[in-house]
Amino acid sequence: MVKRPIADGYRFKTKTQPDIPTRAPNASSHAVEYYPIVSLRSFKYTPNSITSALPKSTLAEEKNQMTRNTKADSISPFEAENGKKATVSRNSPKTTETNFSPEHGKETSPPSKKTDMKPDAKASEATATATTLAPGIEKTSAIREKEEKKPEAQSVSPSPKAPSSKGSSQETPSQQATPGVSSPTPPEVTESKPFSSNIEQKPSATKKPDARSMAPAEPQRQPSQTGIDAMSLLKSSENTKGSGRTRGFGASKSGAHRSAAEVIAKTTSRDHPKPSIVHQSNVAKKQPSQSAGTSKSVKPEVKAQSRLTPKVPIPPEPKGPIGGVPLQRPSVPLIKEAAIAAVLNADHPNPFSFFGMHKSGAANTLIVRVFYPEANAIQLIDNAGKVIAELQKAHDEGLFATEISDHTEPFPYRLRVTTLSGKIDMDDPYRFPPTLSEKDAQDLADGRSFTLYKLLGAHTARIDGVTGVAFAVWAPNASHVAVVGDFNAWDGRRHSMRFHPNCGVWEMFLPGVGSGSLYKYEIKHTPGSVPEIKSDPCAFYTELPLGTASVVYDDGTAFPWQDNDWIKNRKTRTGADKPLSFYEVHLGSWRRKPEEDNRWLDYREMADDLVTYCVDMGFTHISLLPVSEYIYDDTVGYLPSSLYAPTNRYGTPDDLRYFINVCHKAGIGVVADWVPNYFSEEEHGLASFDGAPLYEHKNPWQGRDPDWNVPLYDLTRKEVVNYLISNALYWFDHFHLDGLRIDGLAKMLYLDYGRAEGEWTPNVDGGNENLDALAFIRQLNQLVAREYPGALMIAEDSSLRGNLTKPVSEGGLGFTLRWNTAWVYDTLRYLGRHPVHRKYYQFELTNPLAYAFDEKFVLPVSHNHVSIGQGAMSNKFPGDYWQQFATLRAWYALLYALPNKKLLFMGTEFAQDREWNSNISLDWHLLDNHMHRGIQDLIRDLNKLYLKNSALHDSDTDARGFQWIDTADDDSSVMSFLRFTKDHAKFAVVVTHMTPVVRPNYRIGVPKAGRYREILNTDAEVYGGGNQGSAGSATAEQHWAHGREFSICLTLPPYATVILEPEEEK
Repeated sequence: MVKRPIADGYRFKTKTQPDIPTRAPNASSHAVEYYPIVSLRSFKYTPNSITSALPKSTLAEEKNQMTRNTKADSISPFEAENGKKATVSRNSPKTTETNFSPEHGKETSPPSKKTDMKPDAKASEATATATTLAPGIEKTSAIREKEEKKPEAQSVSPSPKAPSSKGSSQETPSQQATPGVSSPTPPEVTESKPFSSNIEQKPSATKKPDARSMAPAEPQRQPSQTGIDAMSLLKSSENTKGSGRTRGFGASKSGAHRSAAEVIAKTTSRDHPKPSIVHQSNVAKKQPSQSAGTSKSVKPEVKAQSRLTPKVPIPPEPKGPIGGVPLQRPSVPLIKEAAIAAVLNADHPNPFSFFGMHKSGAANTLIVRVFYPEANAIQLIDNAGKVIAELQKAHDEGLFATEISDHTEPFPYRLRVTTLSGKIDMDDPYRFPPTLSEKDAQDLADGRSFTLYKLLGAHTARIDGVTGVAFAVWAPNASHVAVVGDFNAWDGRRHSMRFHPNCGVWEMFLPGVGSGSLYKYEIKHTPGSVPEIKSDPCAFYTELPLGTASVVYDDGTAFPWQDNDWIKNRKTRTGADKPLSFYEVHLGSWRRKPEEDNRWLDYREMADDLVTYCVDMGFTHISLLPVSEYIYDDTVGYLPSSLYAPTNRYGTPDDLRYFINVCHKAGIGVVADWVPNYFSEEEHGLASFDGAPLYEHKNPWQGRDPDWNVPLYDLTRKEVVNYLISNALYWFDHFHLDGLRIDGLAKMLYLDYGRAEGEWTPNVDGGNENLDALAFIRQLNQLVAREYPGALMIAEDSSLRGNLTKPVSEGGLGFTLRWNTAWVYDTLRYLGRHPVHRKYYQFELTNPLAYAFDEKFVLPVSHNHVSIGQGAMSNKFPGDYWQQFATLRAWYALLYALPNKKLLFMGTEFAQDREWNSNISLDWHLLDNHMHRGIQDLIRDLNKLYLKNSALHDSDTDARGFQWIDTADDDSSVMSFLRFTKDHAKFAVVVTHMTPVVRPNYRIGVPKAGRYREILNTDAEVYGGGNQGSAGSATAEQHWAHGREFSICLTLPPYATVILEPEEEK
């Protein structure tokens, strides 16, 4: 049989345990039954307290009654319905028994037994039933002693029914309480483990089975508990309500309330009555003798007295534990179960209306709720540290609450939290007002805020004298957003944010959080869904990849800039008539520290080494590959994961500011590549940010890049446009960048770029232009030109679209410069041919000049030409080692001599002989070779010449500053042209020869007579050439050539470019 467990003063019993019938009549057969165990351990028992009040003649009979009482006490309250009521007294040698009449709800005294009277069968059956212990009740020492002395065992009835009350007799005077004698204290009860009484019995053939043989084995004792089990009594009392009959404590009105104090008092008065005078007439009658043949006894007429008299005072409601069980008062919970579930599941729809301090439903009462899983206790304190209230734990997960009376309005408060680590005083984040004003929210909703980075992201702030961080993120489709980080154990239930439905922004101020804290956002699309953990789209700093957490960092407004003069005069340095020579750099591979595990230089080290190098080489600007954070090194920044955060690889945002500040102080401008067309698709990034397409386009034909298969920004959403424009302005405003270069512009401007027929959707006009992208570019360039004079906006566009660099007011897109990638590819294709064949393709060298002034171009020898299978620059040309270098020198000089601005990628300035690898340093050791060092010296001289000679840059974007001399000498692969200043007061003569032979006495027409001095010859020995030439100068003669009256005769070196200028007259 299954054992019946005992817990908290109640026995648990099911129908499968037939040894003690506990289910009430008419109860469900599947009901789980509970019945109370009465505990009287709080009373002390003294045997003399009873014997001193009784005559000695009645002691023997009293023992018999005690034995019957002890056994009857084991009967459950449900058996009392059949007429028996008992008080449990297990460990006492003497007990008092009271019979109960279910018909009248009255108690009667049991009759005394004469030892010389032989009971009949029914009387023996009743006696045996009374003297048989119920299962789970131990025999007292008195019972065992009496049973051992009996010569014969009484017969035991197997019936579970209680004995009939007819066998009872009137109580003798000796059994009455003596006036003036204290009521005996019941003995201490020790509860034993329940066990099954279903024991097979084998009666003897000669005599009836002994009572001890019928009794179950004596179980082991359990540790005793003290006091009356009030909850058990109360439970038993409650079971009688509405049943139509009395159970255990007399009749009670249906539905009447019984307090624990009343139940205890009634039980005490019943089992331990106060001594009172009883009329002798009620008890003086003698017991009628019973013959052997009779089984009935005469029922005495007893006038029963109520055990609960008005004279017995009802004790007050207990304030402490009763019987070892904590006091349980029914009360209305401070937090409803639905709200608790919402908190624990991080699904609460309005956390700021739940957490913190609020008015409760009661008058002049406030309620405070706090969720802190690590807390053992939480106190509400004032600003002085005085305790106001103690919060009660509403759930074991760490939900606390309390009510505060005599307050009508919320007031400032703090929390004192006790954890395993100790106590800490802190501010409750749910007591602070919104960090987003109504105006800011409306500007965000309207897409008019171009300083989005000042409203969204993580900003250190001070509110109501408390320092912390204000978090805000745009996630309009989310049902729940929470800040998680190293300050709250990354628990999304701790800091649920406030939602602004008009703009879709979630915000929250967290006191005590500071710079350097790691954080993310936990975002749920729908209640109950699995949350996504996302990085902050507006984070100013992030973990070092492959870490993806955002980092709280200052926005840079406190950085001590020292470039005011540079910013003020920037416009005068970047005009169309100014020389611009860009040095394109990937910071991670420009130079490394091989002695320190080949680590890259940080921003501050770059400020020392790179800036000094650029000044020495004569570059005007450093063009950085994307500096926004990205995950994978191989993408070198062109798949950004956090647009607002400079990559952590080389230092902090302030380290980058320091680098730019040093550049400006040295006279070097800084531009950076910017990627507003596509983004990284990692789980922590912008893709499906709030459970739905948000930053990316919903249309699959417009939502993914055809080459990289990555998400494209949805420029139809004003919020996304606002996000991108704000990011561009952020780099100018907080990092003092001098320009941005947009990579892959063609993919933004054309809907069908890289897509087959049927894979793109025409615009509203039926064309292939992305009208939203065009509007975005125009708006961006107008804002940059207006807010940051002299800043450069550079386009990298491989399409044939025109007017990119025309002002928006004139129908253009408003860019400052545009990469002329077509010129690079055309000229490299020409030079890649064998010199014998070049005469047939002379147009590849000259045709690009036909559109050289359609835009404000940059001639870029960029990373695109030395990466991803492109090889080294010198390896692009045919011939031997010397011929390759000679061709490269001639091409570099041609690039600097032609109109337009210049750009060289790092390593090309000294002819690195391998393809660029972003994971290792440039091969600086090649400079030990005079050929490589000669290329570097040539670039240095070209930069200085370009800066110094106004004819080479004054009219970079003006067709009047360029004239062809000759483009028709295809057989000799020679072309020549003139460069003029704006006023034509100065000019330069440029001749390029692309065959391996020396051509002496080569006549070139020039504008005027006089002596012409070589200012550059790429075949000079210092550059690694053969030192062929015209001895440094030539004199113009009055000899017509190329339609000009004067001409000069030159010796053209092989694979060389020569630049001359007329000497000034003294």
